[in-house]
Order: sequence, then structure tokens, then C-alpha cells
Amino acid sequence: MLKLILFELRRISKSVFFWIVAAYSFVWPVITAFFYRAIMSLNLDNGIKFEAVDLPQSEVLYLTWMISVAFMTELPKFTALFTCLHIGRDYTDGIIRNKIIAGHSRGSIYFSYMITQIIASIVLCIIYIFSAIFGLAVSGIGIDLNGGEMFGRFAVAIVVFLVMTVTFVVLATIFRRRAVPVILCIIIAMTSNAAAAVIGNFNTPTKACKDYLNIRNEHYENLADAGLVDDEIVEELEEKYGKDHFLGIGWKIVHPAYVISPMGFEGDYAAGGITSIATGGNVEYADEIDFAQQFYYSDESQFTLLSSMNGGESLTELDADDLFLTLNSFKKVDSLHLKYSTLNWIYVGKSAIWIAVLTAYGFIVFRRKNLF
Repeated sequence: MLKLILFELRRISKSVFFWIVAAYSFVWPVITAFFYRAIMSLNLDNGIKFEAVDLPQSEVLYLTWMISVAFMTELPKFTALFTCLHIGRDYTDGIIRNKIIAGHSRGSIYFSYMITQIIASIVLCIIYIFSAIFGLAVSGIGIDLNGGEMFGRFAVAIVVFLVMTVTFVVLATIFRRRAVPVILCIIIAMTSNAAAAVIGNFNTPTKACKDYLNIRNEHYENLADAGLVDDEIVEELEEKYGKDHFLGIGWKIVHPAYVISPMGFEGDYAAGGITSIATGGNVEYADEIDFAQQFYYSDESQFTLLSSMNGGESLTELDADDLFLTLNSFKKVDSLHLKYSTLNWIYVGKSAIWIAVLTAYGFIVFRRKNLF
């Protein structure tokens, strides 16, 4: 199989289309960096002019991540085309048939395609990342890789990206007609980012919701025991703003897809234009996903409860911490905080499983396929 791998790598290195994609991977992130630099420094008060940019480090950190990881949304359509055209040509030109006649096994042929296409995708992703870093440096925006921690997230992004690459290879090898896999792969490439951003919005674990409600409801019941609010109001609020309020029908439908697939990457990691648009640009490069914050700011029950409280001296004598739940109330609840150092391994694990399953399925079909 080594000979086939070297043969395929030589073919890729001589492919004009591959080098066009590589050039795009270098040029586009540089253009993107300069575009953001121009937008942030543009001043229209007294004519069109550009001013110096002095961004806070938090913005430099997020821009470094956002522009560099954009290969997740920019490259799939190109890798889909390249993979399908490269492998599809071998069917139409009879190259696969000739490999069989030359004594190569179907397994060697299949895995040589898989390995070399994965290598090609990794090369393109790395070019994109380092070109983005270069563009950020020369544009004047600046670079912040969070002490090198960001490279770990880049590695996770590449592994997630390879799930699509493997999908493209499988489709290209199981269909002999070039048009079918091209159409399917382009559809996948064009819809994957939006789908991932949507799925990432339903990432809330069941246990996190349960623990949040337990703490909140206990607090409400303590207020009722102190005679500050009626028991009936507490019971009504606990029912109205219960689990179904936070984990509605959309969560019940989409969350299973989030759990079993790496499709929520763009949403979890704030990677990709769709995510930025959907959130109104209100994103940051955080150390963890704070589910407590998500629950807290979407929970209207506390305001309703406070407006229904019984007045009197007992109320005015209480400390604010006794009346109000704050985010500090949930700070030490592990289920409500997910570190990215942990999430990285979760995504690597899910992606590795999908890569293995898709590769195995493609090989089973390819092994039984009539190649003559």
C-alpha cells in the first residue's frame, strides 16, 4: 500500500486544482485580516480615512481565533470538489481497474485514497491557520494565541474537519458516476456550517438543567418558609419555569444529534460566520462554557417571584444575597461549567468514532463494488 500512497501523493502534488485551493487557503485569510482591520479603523466623520487600531487584548484574542479557524467554513466546498474530481477521474479513466489488474488489493486502493486525502486536508488547514496568523500580524491587528493553548483548539478543529473529508472520500469511492458524489458532497459542504451552528445551540446537558433547577427551587422554597412569598406562587413558578421551559421541543429533537456527532463544533467554539451572525457578534474566546449563565439570563421566574413578595420589616432587613440568586450561587456546581480542555477531548473522541465508522462503511461497499 505504501507504493499506492506515494503514487497518490505525487498525483496530488501535481494537481493544479490542489494548488489553486492551497493558494486560496493562503490568500483568503490575509484578505480577511485586512478587511477586519479596515472596518475597525474606518472613520467617516470628516471624509473617508483610516485611523490607528488599539484593540483590547480580549478582542485580539477572539479575532485571532475567529479568522484562523474559519477554514472550517471556507474549505469544505473546495475539498469536496477536489476529492470527488480526483477519485472520480480514476473511475472514468479506468485507473482503479488498472490498479486491480496490477495486483493491488481493494483494501490498499481504498485506504491509499483515504490516507492521502486526509493528508491533503491537513495540509490545507495548516496553510490556512498560519496564513491567518501572518495576516493578523502584517495587518496590525495583532496576534494572541492564548499562550499556545489555541493550537490545541486548532488541532481539534482539524480533526472535526476530517470527518467531512472522510465523508467525501467514502461518497467518491462508492459511486462510479462523478456527478452524484459531487452533488452530494457540495450539499454537505454548503449546509454543514449552518447545521453545526444550529445544533450547537442545543448543547445543554440534562444534568446541568436539573442541578440549576434544584438550587433555584430550594432558594424559592426557603423564601416561602420564611413567609416572604406564598407557597402557591412558588409552586406555580416552579411548574411554569421548569425543565420544559429551558429544554423545549427543539432541544428534545436536536440534542441527540449534538450528543452523538461532532456537528455542534461551530456553536460550542464560536467558530464560523453563521455563529457570529446568529449571536449578533456577541461572542468571546472563553475558557469554559457557562451553562449557569445561559439558564440564569433566560430565567424570568426570579423577577416574577420578587414582584410577588410580601412586604414588611422582615423583607427590608434581609441582605440582598438572601433575596437574589446570582451567578455566584452556581459557581461551584461542576455540571454547570464545561472547560474547553475537557470539551476538546470530547470532540476528538466523537470525531474519531465517526471517522472509523464512515471509513469502515465505505470500505465494505467498495470491497463489494463491481469495478469492471
